[in-house]
Amino acid sequence: MTWALTPDTIKFIIDNFPKGSKILELGSGDGTRELLANGFQVFSIEQDPEWAFKYHDEYILAPVKFNETSKRWWFDPTYLEGKLPTEYDLLLVDGPTGHTPDYNDCRLGILDHLELFNMQVPLLVDDVDRPEELELFNILSEGRESSLHGRFGVIQ
Repeated sequence: MTWALTPDTIKFIIDNFPKGSKILELGSGDGTRELLANGFQVFSIEQDPEWAFKYHDEYILAPVKFNETSKRWWFDPTYLEGKLPTEYDLLLVDGPTGHTPDYNDCRLGILDHLELFNMQVPLLVDDVDRPEELELFNILSEGRESSLHGRFGVIQ
């Protein structure tokens, strides 16, 4: 199966961020290749060894782990703490990938770990055509300027 940002998502990033911008990407796929080909710096967090290190060397391979408190799956934070870039221009939320019904709301797990990220930069939440990702977008956009663009949403 191919995991990719839509052409509209790639076009939005190209049109709104200068070449050379640094993107912290949660979840990697064929869209990563497109971002790199268009001159962006990409640092990726990926759960699947098949996709980690596929297009560049700036990856953290982090399995998903169940959080007993929130009852959510998300990247195991012990793999991320102290290893994430501190400066980036866009936080792209496109992972972890929900492969099974147990993981359907796995992207909501970021809410338990917001302290790991610079929440002052723009965020792009992919797959907001799904209820769980739309819920995440709505929570993250509270009090911030935001807009929906088909399958993705942007929070300023």
